[in-house]
Amino acid sequence: MTMVGDGLFQYGGVPVSSDPLMPADAHMLVLSGGTPEAYWKSKFENTKIHTSLANAHTAVVSGQGDVVYVSMNNHVLPATTLSKSNVSYIGMGPKAFGYNPCYFTHTADQDVWITVSGANNAFYNLRFQHGGTSATNAHAIELTGAQNRFYWCHFDGPETTTEAAVSGYDLVKISEEYNYFENCLFGNPWNSMTDVSALLGFTGNKNCTTFFKNCVFQKCCGNTTNLFIHTYQSLNGGCHIHFENCSFQNTGTSTPQYAIDGYGLNTNNAMMTFQNCSFSGVTDVVASTYEAYVWFSGGGVYAANAQQNGLAANPDVS
Repeated sequence: MTMVGDGLFQYGGVPVSSDPLMPADAHMLVLSGGTPEAYWKSKFENTKIHTSLANAHTAVVSGQGDVVYVSMNNHVLPATTLSKSNVSYIGMGPKAFGYNPCYFTHTADQDVWITVSGANNAFYNLRFQHGGTSATNAHAIELTGAQNRFYWCHFDGPETTTEAAVSGYDLVKISEEYNYFENCLFGNPWNSMTDVSALLGFTGNKNCTTFFKNCVFQKCCGNTTNLFIHTYQSLNGGCHIHFENCSFQNTGTSTPQYAIDGYGLNTNNAMMTFQNCSFSGVTDVVASTYEAYVWFSGGGVYAANAQQNGLAANPDVS
């Protein structure tokens, strides 16, 4: 948090409170027992200290701008749906680009781990570490609510080779409109993904307009069918998926044919734009069939095998 005018504090550009520890609508998520709980009990009312995200989510009031602070711990989280709106979830550590000290893991296995069905929520400085020991774990985060925002978050997965081998794996799946990501890290560079899988999936017959700014996408590709972005089916007209100053990095030993499959893009203005973005370690960005729906602008310094402005390493590929 930094101090701005009139004694207000802000986090990630959003004013939080005149007191960074005790806004009237604040709740605290901590581990039960031990030093963190004892420390925060001196800062918050006991009724606003929660030892599970489910309890904190129950306590906040939807639509009123409530805040949930998350302590610097590993919080084990079962399958969860965040259905309330206009709530801010804030990791209490310093802002981190990856490996944030306020993080969530899971031990249970489920198709979708965290569903955000509420709208206009904000998430700051949090890490979601996805993966266990089951091929059931196919999606870390699914956004079925609109206008949610993520700042300085790390979507870390797949964490094990089991999930890395799941066909149809999507780290983050989006089926609603106007969600926003800034300064976020997706994926990790070490678990080789060996089937048709993606870091981002767009699905549903909806306007999935989404914005990504200053984000990094890391993937260890284990075969040529891997993807960075998967569009499942035809998206509604007016859908605009925009990337600005983003980097897509393949750290694996295989070179995927395409970074984007493009299936859901269409002539009804369901399109993607990339401004000052780069792709490394892929043969081509998108197949020629879908090039009319994927647009590039800007330039920059790229690795020798990077794709710039939609051109393949061998420009006559498409």
